[in-house]
Amino acid sequence: MSRNQLLQAGLAVVVSGVIAGCGGGGDGASAPQAEVGAAAPAVSGSESGEQTKAQETVIRPAGLTASIEKPSAASQEGAEKSPAAVAGKSAFPDDEATKTLREVQQLRVSPLPNDVEKARETRRERNARIVDMATRVIRLTMEDESRKPQFQAAISHLLEARFQTALTGTEEDIEALYSDVQALNDRDPKSTAAAEGVYYIARFAHTKASLTGNTQPVWFETLSRWAREFADRFPDQQKRATTLLFGAGRSCELHAVSTKDQELSKRLMTESQLCYTTLAEKFPNSDQGQEATASLRRLAVTGQTLTQFSGPTVDGGYVSSDEFSGKPTLIYFWESESDEFVREMLPELEKIRAQLPSDRLRMVGVAMDEEEGALNAWLESHSVPGQQIFFPNAEQRSWNSPLVRFWGIATCPSIWVVDANGKVVSTNVKLDDLVPTLRQALKKP
Repeated sequence: MSRNQLLQAGLAVVVSGVIAGCGGGGDGASAPQAEVGAAAPAVSGSESGEQTKAQETVIRPAGLTASIEKPSAASQEGAEKSPAAVAGKSAFPDDEATKTLREVQQLRVSPLPNDVEKARETRRERNARIVDMATRVIRLTMEDESRKPQFQAAISHLLEARFQTALTGTEEDIEALYSDVQALNDRDPKSTAAAEGVYYIARFAHTKASLTGNTQPVWFETLSRWAREFADRFPDQQKRATTLLFGAGRSCELHAVSTKDQELSKRLMTESQLCYTTLAEKFPNSDQGQEATASLRRLAVTGQTLTQFSGPTVDGGYVSSDEFSGKPTLIYFWESESDEFVREMLPELEKIRAQLPSDRLRMVGVAMDEEEGALNAWLESHSVPGQQIFFPNAEQRSWNSPLVRFWGIATCPSIWVVDANGKVVSTNVKLDDLVPTLRQALKKP
């Protein structure tokens, strides 16, 4: 069954069976912590430090994604807590449901074998048991309003086990996750359980984008759609909504900039802007909402006259975009500890400086180092072209630079090109395209 078919199918396996009064089990395989990029609800569940480290080791090289926060079950927005639970003691009798939840929690933190293959098999078996036990608790608590916290905890354990299994399992495992989520939505689309489901799907998409985004970029688009779905349906869960939207928007933008497929780049940039716009409109006062507004400002400046771009330089001077007309300007954001800048970008910038004297091309760097002393020492031993903007106030350096924050800079190093009329040609010039872009900017109008 294709992924599109999975997204559109009836999806009524375990949870729907339980809700209907029958129930069911399923396999489960553990997987790394997710990052936004899929289409299924997501409940927050605890994951071991070992699994998180595994994700960080595997995911980063495979796909360019911005991380998303995965709140713990204890901090879920909208989740009901009984007074006794808040006080740190169980409000429920020590019956089958309570004992089963305790067993699930112990199972989740149980150690794994050191052997990789045995650990994978153990995780899958463990998640299968968690699905069975969580299903049993759901059956016991779903009709009792006073047991709602236990019902929700069981839903969270079930979805986490399904999520982990789907990441490393088969199409049937993915269908089982989607089916459970669909059943929760069918039962009550506005419930906390339904929100958990949608959040897990977004997490699933994000993780798939991280793991396979280079070969299956559709996961970035899927992530964007489900992040916006979550924000539209559950705006009261602001923390999750904002982290999903920003993670999706930034992930789509990063991959759009890195891919050589122009059509894909356009699609992903559109998805990025949709996420940023939703974030800026629905949550304008949040940190992510303000950063999304800045990112939209940067994305919209291409073709416009550059203004509000100025700052002090390391040599005591001052740079202002008011002076950018008359000749093209190359702006680059950089930091001395970046291998990409030192090994790849800096040599190219030095070649360009040698070929184009300052009367033909202005070069301006925005140094994103944190320590002034370390930056000055580095500059003494390296030749860096152009004036270098660096703010004397330590609180306005690196990613807190007024220029970085105002323009929502997404990556460092990065290059902008401004033409002789002061209009922005591009704010995401790839190193391979730098020379052709400069040639175009050098042409007289």
